[in-house]
Amino acid sequence: MTAKLMNGRSALLVGSLAAIGGYCAYIQKVEKRSVRSKMAEITIGKSPAKNVMSDPDKFNWFIQEKREKSYTSYSIPISMKMKADVRKTKTDGMPVYSVRSHTRPATVNSHKRHVFYIPGGGYVMQPHKRHWRFLRKLAKEAGWDSTVPIYPTVPNHTYEESFRKVLAQYKKLLLEVPAEKIVLMGDSAGGGFALAIAQQLKKEGLPQPGDLVLLSPWLDASMSDPRQIELEKIDPYLSRYGLKKLGDLWAGPRGDSGNPFVSPINGDLRGLAQITVLTGTHTLLLTDARNLKDRMARAGVDIQYYEYPKMTHGFMLYPLIPEADAAVNQLISAVNRQ
Repeated sequence: MTAKLMNGRSALLVGSLAAIGGYCAYIQKVEKRSVRSKMAEITIGKSPAKNVMSDPDKFNWFIQEKREKSYTSYSIPISMKMKADVRKTKTDGMPVYSVRSHTRPATVNSHKRHVFYIPGGGYVMQPHKRHWRFLRKLAKEAGWDSTVPIYPTVPNHTYEESFRKVLAQYKKLLLEVPAEKIVLMGDSAGGGFALAIAQQLKKEGLPQPGDLVLLSPWLDASMSDPRQIELEKIDPYLSRYGLKKLGDLWAGPRGDSGNPFVSPINGDLRGLAQITVLTGTHTLLLTDARNLKDRMARAGVDIQYYEYPKMTHGFMLYPLIPEADAAVNQLISAVNRQ
């Protein structure tokens, strides 16, 4: 009886392993992606984020909860091991982190860059661990230092206050680092913020950064592109309803979500730094990246554009995903070619 039970369990184990192996082979050969990226997408899909962002009642509760928190109290998660020199200062009451790389290999010196990084989060969330892991990777792999403003977010603040403070911090950096060595970079909402900063620098006659890097950027807060209806079905994280509401909050009570400060795709795209865009195809904001590419082409402006099939929103920030590693290497190579 015991032998039969053991044989049955062994057969079940072998069958289960075979099924897992078959599924992994399907992901790699048919979906043409890494198993880890698939598992990450499934894990993200099980989080409550999209449910909160798409349900009006839950979204309102979420916003009310955020009203009780202040951006000034933010600090890097204790569990993060940055492996770099980190310093916290303030600009007009806004926390600012400086991350100085320990990497100084000879091969890096000629390509030394300083990243002014504007983290995403729908203009409502403060930096996540994945942002710091990403900056740590840039410090390790490329030897790049970083400046990260912890800007005011909705619902207690609008773009006007945040823009003023972040722009002031960028101007301070210009006094310390040559403009051509600065990489103005942001992901998601931070990508839109970065593009708006570059447009404002042009208006004020200030030098453009050496590079402008946009990662899964949110560039149009109106959420009016009809193609997003289908994209929303495959995005495990983002919702049109929630993003539209956040965009309206960012614009302010008397604001317009089409305002170029809020939706920089509506601003002047000429005369800016070399733009590099990286995005996945399983993100609701794929339309923003593609629309930017099309508008730049119509304006006769070159853009370095990299689209990764089946990758989710902000995938390049996630750890242990081969496609993310490839994207980071692509980013570094694109910047260093300049």
